[in-house]
Amino acid sequence: MAGRLKCNSCGATYADTRDGSVPSYFHVCPDQIVDTPEVTDKDGNILTPVKHKATPNPRNENQKRNPQNPNEFVLISEGSGVTEI
Repeated sequence: MAGRLKCNSCGATYADTRDGSVPSYFHVCPDQIVDTPEVTDKDGNILTPVKHKATPNPRNENQKRNPQNPNEFVLISEGSGVTEI
């Protein structure tokens, strides 16, 4: 059974596909993440809107050819890595 991973750059969680038990998934961070969530009153009216910020050190698990070894593929960007959860 696959575990879960948490992206250290954007906070997304997703299935760990490294053991082959679930279909492949290549995580790519969004351009922006929530910096401050919106604040609402008891009736759902927005008092303070959500604030976004650029994703720091975004991760992109899609692959590209390794410049040092064109027969090998590497992640486009490791970002800040992942944590097993």
